[in-house]
Amino acid sequence: MGGARMVHGEAYGLWNGALCAVSLLLGGKLAGLPTPGKARLLICALLGAGGSLWQLMNPGEGELALFLCLISVGICYGREGLTAFARALVTTVCAALLPGGSAIALLGMGCSPALSMAMALLLTLLLWTLSALLPTVMQRVQQVELVANGQSVLLPAILDSGNLLRDSITSMPVMVISLRAARVLFPEHPGLGSLEDLPVGFRLLSVRTAAGRGLWPVFRPESCRIYLDGKACEAKVMVAVAGPAYEGVQALVPLAAMPSPAALPGSPATIQPVGGELPLMSQK
Repeated sequence: MGGARMVHGEAYGLWNGALCAVSLLLGGKLAGLPTPGKARLLICALLGAGGSLWQLMNPGEGELALFLCLISVGICYGREGLTAFARALVTTVCAALLPGGSAIALLGMGCSPALSMAMALLLTLLLWTLSALLPTVMQRVQQVELVANGQSVLLPAILDSGNLLRDSITSMPVMVISLRAARVLFPEHPGLGSLEDLPVGFRLLSVRTAAGRGLWPVFRPESCRIYLDGKACEAKVMVAVAGPAYEGVQALVPLAAMPSPAALPGSPATIQPVGGELPLMSQK
């Protein structure tokens, strides 16, 4: 009996370690973050296996699972920043609930515990594989994380082939964000649309769009991170605050802001235009 329990415990720990690793992979993919290294995943799998065995011997201590989840997400994605960590924590918890619910459903259908856990693991692994193989489903998630004035904001982003803006002083490409997004970064300056209320360090950029010509406030962020195809890359850009006429939530990223052509999701033909929001921006 003791030997049987030992084998059962080892199998239980092995399955939970594998489920922990796959859930972290899927959670990171859903959060649009780069895949963690094998060593980090192995450490987290061992933590998951050890924690599951501890709970098997000490039932009713659910706090340990939450603590280990926080530690594991921190190991895999903590270096991506606090915002990315919080995003990965939510998606990883959701990803971890998938195999648990699947295993319970399979058990209710009369499957053996071993088969139920194996099928749940396979389902989660297949979902992660699909997310890696189908760029139009999940890998095409594009986001921008801006840090300025001690604040940060995460915005959906569009690679805009019509954005030809460059800063006249630094020659850096210019990303365009909405007035609403800028107010998150500069909450003490709600009137960013007014030239009299511009924060220190801002300057004006002459812009011509389909709607006409105008002057847009421009600033240099402390950090700009572009999430493209599940990979994070730092970008050196200036950021322009569009006028009130632009009501979109996306950040309009110029192609020149990408580190290299290899970082793009595909050829220029795959880049989606901005649907008439602010087409063909250039300097006067």
